[in-house]
Amino acid sequence: MEPIFLEDTRVKCISGLGRLDVHEYLNLVADVYKDNGGISGQRAPLKTKTGINIRKRMIDDIQKGAILPPIVIGAVVPKSIFRQAMSCSSNDEFTELVRSIDRQSLSIIDGMQRTTALDSALKDAPSGGHCNSIRIDLWLAESIDSLVYRMLVLNTGQVPWDIKRQLETIYKQVLIEIEKHVPSIDVFNIDEKERRSAAGQYRSTRVVELFLAFTSRKPHIEIKEKVAEDFARMEATEATANENVLPAFIETMKLLAELDHAFSKTATLSEYIDSNTRFKEGRDIFTSAPASIGFSAAAAQHLLGKPGYPFEFANLDKKLETLKENIKHIVRKIDSATQKDEFIDYLTLNQKISARSGRIGEYERELFFRAFEHMFSNAEGLESLTPCWFAYK
Repeated sequence: MEPIFLEDTRVKCISGLGRLDVHEYLNLVADVYKDNGGISGQRAPLKTKTGINIRKRMIDDIQKGAILPPIVIGAVVPKSIFRQAMSCSSNDEFTELVRSIDRQSLSIIDGMQRTTALDSALKDAPSGGHCNSIRIDLWLAESIDSLVYRMLVLNTGQVPWDIKRQLETIYKQVLIEIEKHVPSIDVFNIDEKERRSAAGQYRSTRVVELFLAFTSRKPHIEIKEKVAEDFARMEATEATANENVLPAFIETMKLLAELDHAFSKTATLSEYIDSNTRFKEGRDIFTSAPASIGFSAAAAQHLLGKPGYPFEFANLDKKLETLKENIKHIVRKIDSATQKDEFIDYLTLNQKISARSGRIGEYERELFFRAFEHMFSNAEGLESLTPCWFAYK
């Protein structure tokens, strides 16, 4: 018999089409997303009258035995699973393969509404009615960047799903890797209600924004706009086509967390705090979206070159080491400063932030982008961060 899986030689992924018992599939998905509020929590139910009618029709069709298009699932797997998949030649072997994959590594690439409809249909008819199985298109990769690239390409043009929620799901593997390799980071998913209360805590949607700023190499990414969504996704796709970009972003997140923890040890003097004071303590700096996005964009330009030009990978390792040393210089200076608040210079930072009344978000992102750009270039010689806050005139 012919192998079930085909190889995507472009990004070293493999894809196999098989069939799963519908109850087993839903249990598989429920386990994957149990921390995110269940199946329906991943994508808001359709609320328009037309959408609701279509969904009701889909549920009714499922109960009558309709065949749905394959649901596309992706996972990063070890070499042993990869080899096992390449030798699959029957649906029984396909099912055993799926059972052997770590469920926390799975992501649904395409099929959230079909999954929700299946769940609803089986709740109405627990026996399953005529719906006993579902076709699964399983994408497997040995490295995260290969799978993320393939996910982005497969999701291109799917606009209705909010891009933050979509990218959180697509980049779930990246978020898992960040938490695994950066112990100082705690990532809250999109549906969790926790608020940042300490350094190193970031919402998953913020990390996605940082990735988009990193891959675009500029601080001005307004992903709410349709054109910006397309460009952001295109730039992210181009970036993930190279295996060096995601590791560089993860290293950047390590450095952001390191600086965040150093900042969190400082606070401005109480005599200078009033109701208009934006930054009262160090933790407030990276609580600010413009600051974290400015850091990510400045790091990307330092490592990968200016936007609009091809990514520069030749000296990436050397540039990354330089960036790490520069951050260490700043952290050491904060730790050794007698007056930590004076080294940060909250007075100047707050004055610069309050200087503009129009286009505030754009101004703040540019201010922090220029500040971190200056910091990365002059870390060793800085006696305080005052020159950084003055870098954007």
